[in-house]
Amino acid sequence: MANIQYTLDKKLIIVQSILQGKYGEYDANLILDTGATFTIIDPTVIGELGYTENERSAPSIVKSPVGKEKGFRIHLQAIECLGQRVENFEIACHSLGLQHIDGLLGMNFLENFNFCIYPKKQIIKI
Repeated sequence: MANIQYTLDKKLIIVQSILQGKYGEYDANLILDTGATFTIIDPTVIGELGYTENERSAPSIVKSPVGKEKGFRIHLQAIECLGQRVENFEIACHSLGLQHIDGLLGMNFLENFNFCIYPKKQIIKI
């Protein structure tokens, strides 16, 4: 298992990720969210990778205490995060409205690996 350092932003775990799309790569800051079923990426990032809503694989709806938000799903060529890579990775596209945060790393990525979070050390073993 590897030790991956992470940063905290207002008690949110921020991890670095590389998203790979049609136009190349994008270095993304993602919130590690074990409560999110799906990985969510902001549509502006998806646009920079060369994707549009016309290429969606399915519609997406995010439910929260404040309501439902419609978006769409697409397949990235790959995602690299926490020292791991997943090819042909499906993500949901939704605006999060967070500065300096490009999305959420959800369980559809994390369920592929065994991992443990050590908050006092700010380390993830994976």
